[in-house]
Amino acid sequence: MQKVRCLTARGIDEFARYLDQLRRDRDLSPPVEILVDPSYSAPCALGNVFVESRGFASRREFAEYINQRFLEAGVIVDADESGIWEWLSLFYFDAVCPITRDGSRKPGVDGRHLLGDPEALRRHRHLLRGPYMLWRRYNGSPTGELDLLLCDELPKHKIAATHLGERARLMASKGALVAASRLYVDPASGRPKKGYSKEENGLRAFCKFLKNLPECFDLSGMSADTIIALLPESFSTWLERAEQQQGESPEFFEELKKISAIRDSRAVAEKLDALLGEANTRKMTERQVAIRSNMFRTAVLGAYDSHCAISGMGLRHREGMETGYHYEVEAAHIVPVSRGGPDLVRNGLALNRTIHWAFDEGIIWIGPDLRVGLARDVVTDSRNHWLQQFRGKQLCTPTHAQHHPDREALLWHARNVAQVV
Repeated sequence: MQKVRCLTARGIDEFARYLDQLRRDRDLSPPVEILVDPSYSAPCALGNVFVESRGFASRREFAEYINQRFLEAGVIVDADESGIWEWLSLFYFDAVCPITRDGSRKPGVDGRHLLGDPEALRRHRHLLRGPYMLWRRYNGSPTGELDLLLCDELPKHKIAATHLGERARLMASKGALVAASRLYVDPASGRPKKGYSKEENGLRAFCKFLKNLPECFDLSGMSADTIIALLPESFSTWLERAEQQQGESPEFFEELKKISAIRDSRAVAEKLDALLGEANTRKMTERQVAIRSNMFRTAVLGAYDSHCAISGMGLRHREGMETGYHYEVEAAHIVPVSRGGPDLVRNGLALNRTIHWAFDEGIIWIGPDLRVGLARDVVTDSRNHWLQQFRGKQLCTPTHAQHHPDREALLWHARNVAQVV
């Protein structure tokens, strides 16, 4: 076992020189002596982390192994100390840059072994740090989020790592990652299915399809089932027979595929609301009900342009250069589904998270004149004073009248939740 150290700036420069020379002299041995030379490496501030020289069958195997080594040493934060990943890359050089049949090595670009600029957008391309950080981000991927991203050999940075790993909107969606794994990973071998890079319905096409969905399709809150239900029919060839959409409402899913081709959020809301009206009257499986719920959220966000109906706020976050945003606003049911409320836009309000909670608790309610009412404890409890700014405020309603909140539903909420009528 070897105690983990960190390469110093001088050590990293030496490693970089070796990589440059290796591209000209392919059988040059790695400078492993600098791993323990105090002129090139320093003790690791994270503590006594020990690793063994070994190989790894996949990116997943390495990520699980190195995470366990850090945890056994008491490291519970992300292990990202300066120089540690360069040290590990040199220590495991035979694993990340193996000797080929002709006795040579092909190191690839420096970014596979050296992190370089700490603010660089592509640090995830490091062959060791990338899998480890994914493992940490998704807590070991208990539901299969990383099956596709980590199934390749350790020295490889293939299209999954590029097309999924470099799209922030997709990486923020567990549903998108699980759907990609279900489509393109062979469950028997754990390896990518043959031909999964096909242009017409392969991974690139999958990523492009999701990237082009209107912003009201909030991928961060969508399940894998919902995403698969939205995909064009051509993608179904990748699914196992047991995963094909089946059940009592095939028309619902056929129409969903058409709606996903619409680009304008308000137009999506209009078409989707009509479809939800029909779906609420049909018998559906548990999985289909969950998909319908996801589409309710999409329709409500589209109708309200992802703005809170009470505060008017529309907070959003764009991560990196990837198109697509994450919205803070949520879709609230006026009459809960558990009390017979349907998944329809007229039974919904787009509310920011704090106001959504207050609405569900009855602290906020909406009168028949579509003005905001407040419960008594907004005045009597100083913690709730922030809400007073909304007293009597006119509700922000969708552009289309058919999407305005149902007054009978608002009356039900006022009587049964806020208990003011």
